[in-house]
Amino acid sequence: MKSQSATIKENDMRTTTIKLQDYSVQELFFVIAPPPHILSDVAVLKDDVQYLIGHTFEDRYAKGYLPLFRYEDQHIDDMLRFVESRATAFRPFNIFIKDFGVFYNGSKRSIHMDIVNKYPIRDIFEKLVKEEPTYTPCITIARNLSDEDYLKCWPYLKGLHYSQHFTCDRITVLARTEKKWMHYKDIEFGINPWE
Repeated sequence: MKSQSATIKENDMRTTTIKLQDYSVQELFFVIAPPPHILSDVAVLKDDVQYLIGHTFEDRYAKGYLPLFRYEDQHIDDMLRFVESRATAFRPFNIFIKDFGVFYNGSKRSIHMDIVNKYPIRDIFEKLVKEEPTYTPCITIARNLSDEDYLKCWPYLKGLHYSQHFTCDRITVLARTEKKWMHYKDIEFGINPWE
């Protein structure tokens, strides 16, 4: 895809697309994007981890998105239409974030913000991808830390009490071009929660 024009569809499905001129979209990443104040909190926490461990880490500059799935294929437009059609049946809901947790990946540790109400996000994932009991929605702070780095920063993060919430009413699509991920499109949910 060489160029994507800006579009807005008004009827049941509202879609916003940015213009990607002179870029070849290689891959799409479907995520739930928290609002700016939570993304700012994630950035500050990543700063804290870097300070505590004394060096940068694997996903130091990654945004604080809730990942759903990645798609890499020639049929990007077909996948976008599929997700848009499924999103018409999704109803907005609140996502509650509380404190932090750890995933154990062999000898590595990943620290994340814990999502209290995982089931609505899992439901979206399963309706878009497949049933996957191991899918756990979260916002990653530091991925694949060594034991030494983990032990330097976990006592600090474990002692913090964090609580926020936000309304999830869309799926954000990121596009990977030659060098980086860029915002590509927002796919809004189709059911009005007040109806």
